[in-house]
Amino acid sequence: MGIEHTACFSGYREEKFPFPLRDGNQPFDRLKRDLTAAILEAVDQGYGDFYTGACYGFDILAGEAVLAVRDKLSQPIHLLAAIPFENQAQLWSEHWRDRYYSMLERSDRVITLQPRYTRGCFQKRNQYMIDRSNLLICYHNGTGGGTDSTVRSAERQGRYVINLCKDKLVEVTAPIYTLHFCE
Repeated sequence: MGIEHTACFSGYREEKFPFPLRDGNQPFDRLKRDLTAAILEAVDQGYGDFYTGACYGFDILAGEAVLAVRDKLSQPIHLLAAIPFENQAQLWSEHWRDRYYSMLERSDRVITLQPRYTRGCFQKRNQYMIDRSNLLICYHNGTGGGTDSTVRSAERQGRYVINLCKDKLVEVTAPIYTLHFCE
């Protein structure tokens, strides 16, 4: 599929979330519902390829949500995992490593951008996904960091943005290109 039918995800690692990423936690359960709804809406709008950055936290949640939606749909959608460097999961907890490898096994394509960690490799991965996508589905409350940089890059490039964060500290600044999905 071309860029006009491709979406990507960006969000925080587990420790940067304002709530625990555990089932039975109301904000987390709401995030998972909203993430699934955003993916289904994107599919309804013609999106069929979905990039995940494959990092623990939001990226893996998004990848798992795409896989769950893919299993239920009659039309094909694809999960593309963009990995910044080999062995990125080496130091993660066993819980996240297991989910990571399970997601990669079920991905339609795994792209490893470089063999080793280097400074800026996560930003390079994020830009790789933005350059190949027309839609960014994110969880961004306005704090600085990789997600903020990715959202700003998407805005500069005129990409559509769906922000699933209910408690945003700042609004996305390109309203002409922003889909207002959440309440």
